[in-house]
Amino acid sequence: MRIIVVGAGALGSLMGGRFALAGRDVTFLEIDGEIVKTINAKGLTIIERDGKENIVSSVRAVRNPEEIGHSPDLVLIAVKSYATEGAVNSALGIPSIEKACFLSVQNGLGNLDVISRYVDKSRILIGTTAQGATLEAPGRVRHGGSGPTYIGTPTSGDAEMVKRVLDVFNDAGMEAHYREDIERLIWEKLLVNVGINAITALTGILNAGIASIPHAEAVSRKAVKEAIKVANALGITIPQNFDDRVLEVARATGANRSSMGQDIDVGRPTEIDAINGAIVRLGKQLNIPTPVNWTLTELVKTIERTRSMNNE
Repeated sequence: MRIIVVGAGALGSLMGGRFALAGRDVTFLEIDGEIVKTINAKGLTIIERDGKENIVSSVRAVRNPEEIGHSPDLVLIAVKSYATEGAVNSALGIPSIEKACFLSVQNGLGNLDVISRYVDKSRILIGTTAQGATLEAPGRVRHGGSGPTYIGTPTSGDAEMVKRVLDVFNDAGMEAHYREDIERLIWEKLLVNVGINAITALTGILNAGIASIPHAEAVSRKAVKEAIKVANALGITIPQNFDDRVLEVARATGANRSSMGQDIDVGRPTEIDAINGAIVRLGKQLNIPTPVNWTLTELVKTIERTRSMNNE
């Protein structure tokens, strides 16, 4: 199977590198010239959880989709949610892309809607993953956490296509399963992010602080409770005590700095619009108040705007 990974950030690098180590043909489509240069010159380095370093020399990276030169079977969209549209448009420039399957394992809501504007839903897979990674430098990724990946289809889907994609993950040592209720799982992942990411980004705390600092816990619970009301109103069944589950995740990943926290730390744009911001937008449509999520969203946007102004 020929695989194109759009985005050689943390998760894209981890998955693409692991696929290549398992013998798959992997090419990265990446706009960052330094990442492209490093991967092509030195390969991709994966620092595994036991400290072992795997150097993947069989991958290549390009900035221009026309440089790929072959028809891919799978296109993995591995960019931040705000970059989804640009990533899909870039991938559509790959020669003979018409039959490729597109897979998104991104955070937040709205990615499927964006991809399906350009790709027929019969060729789209959506998923959620518990794999965790941090990009330490261009072409150098640390595998921080391991867990299952769940994949589903927005339509009836192609069973053979799903099986082939699951085999790609499982052959690479990344446990993967098909789930019919993938939308609910994506919402559960969203609620975990709702209860952790913005709070840690704004305060500078690690994930453990969500469960160990009463003030942070209180805000987390209220944000998640708002999101549960929105989900249930949309017909997504989420238990009312799911905020307890969010705290369990915070404890289990206690030493981690959330992805949004990392973005704020280095001045990158965040995915706030696809996480807490998505709850606010849907709440307005459903006439469900979401004051805590609104406040978290506006505060994160304030930081983003302030840094943008300072860099002008």
